[in-house]
Amino acid sequence: MSLTRERIEGLAPDQASLAAALKLVKPANWPVLAASPDAEMLWGECQGSGATPYRVVTAVDGGGYKCTCPSRKFPCKHVLAVLWLRVDKPERFESASPPQWVEDWSARRRGSSGRPPGKPKADADEAAATPSLDAALSEAAAVAPADPKSAARAEAQRERIKAEREAAILAGLDELERWMSDQLNQGLADFATRAAAATRTLSTRLVDAKAGGLAARLDQLGTELFRISDERRADVAAERLGALTLIASAYRHQDRLPAPLREDVRRAVGWSVRREELLADANAPRASSVWIVAANLSEVQPDKLRRLETWLVNTRDDGSQPRAAVLIDFVPVSGGGAGFPFAPGEVIAGEVVFYPSAAPLRGLLASRRTAAAASWPRPLPGLAPALQDYATTLAALPWLDRWPLLLAGVELRPAGKSALAITDASGVAVAVERSQVEQIMPLLGLDLCLLCLWDGRIAQVLAAETPLGRWHHEE
Repeated sequence: MSLTRERIEGLAPDQASLAAALKLVKPANWPVLAASPDAEMLWGECQGSGATPYRVVTAVDGGGYKCTCPSRKFPCKHVLAVLWLRVDKPERFESASPPQWVEDWSARRRGSSGRPPGKPKADADEAAATPSLDAALSEAAAVAPADPKSAARAEAQRERIKAEREAAILAGLDELERWMSDQLNQGLADFATRAAAATRTLSTRLVDAKAGGLAARLDQLGTELFRISDERRADVAAERLGALTLIASAYRHQDRLPAPLREDVRRAVGWSVRREELLADANAPRASSVWIVAANLSEVQPDKLRRLETWLVNTRDDGSQPRAAVLIDFVPVSGGGAGFPFAPGEVIAGEVVFYPSAAPLRGLLASRRTAAAASWPRPLPGLAPALQDYATTLAALPWLDRWPLLLAGVELRPAGKSALAITDASGVAVAVERSQVEQIMPLLGLDLCLLCLWDGRIAQVLAAETPLGRWHHEE
């Protein structure tokens, strides 16, 4: 059965979904669009507001579909946009063999229907409510250009809201400093035992003060102290509280900071940068290269959002670009499971735009193109160069939590009962996170190149290049 506008209208859950799909029918939104050789399956990658694109696959007849976005509408606007593009601009679809993630979806499909079970077919009485592509196009055409006076009023409103938020944040920092003095007066030796209760009220006040970044750090502190050993808790508590104090002080004096560090402190407090603003920022650091997807990490935050991290290794090792990058997205936990856009081991050729920072790491994937297999980069051998890089980065960004270490010429060796360490030929060693020991035991004794996350005490191994092939961390 051929794909037509009428079929797309029949699949759409409502008129709003069609209108939203229309806004996505732009070349810049779709770095990847392809069709299977038999033209029965379509897939693409849509760059949304997050760091990583949504992956969309659908049958041409609309009988099945899958999208990695968290929408609760079925099909979502991304699926409708792909079908719409196929009807209006079929020349934009490259004929290609399906990649592995499309093959996996096809194997699981088992003839499932794209229309949600039990959704009745519209009858004549419901014709007026049936979603229509023509109506969506008419709605888009009817949008009037912005009135200059209205635009000026909107800009003034934004400035007023920004000034009010600045004042609220400064009041929240006053609360934080008083609370910090109270904790020091009580002593930090037993702070871990009272951390959950001690941070709860202040965290709520910081949220009210529009300082969500500081509130999140407080929320995470109790959980972090609970997970680590007793002998480390007092030291970690002192470090984390010290970082909060440092961020608060830096925010009060941000006009005296270098521009990249000023951006760091504002994000640490809770200000965000929209995707469009970052991509349009000519001063934002950029790196065009071939990237290896090292690992995917997922964590449920206290604010009921799931944090999805995709870690990339830069195969260009001449020192002119960041050695690694992380793409971060947040999805509601209530929305169910959310898939990662890329699988560990995939190779991506594209440009990463980094958030301005004294230590650029988090970024957005601005463009992507087809990439072949890539060789793992070869940094200077041993632990010393990577640890020196960490020390330099920590000096530039003092509240740094974790930093990726790219290592070569190292091994994993036993370091006591149920413990491993990364060692080099000179005898330097760093401890490995205990929860990983069983998973990385097969790497024991091999000559390794590693990507690790290092917090100054413990290393978490994300990926390894070995004589037997590559190993990637699995959640």
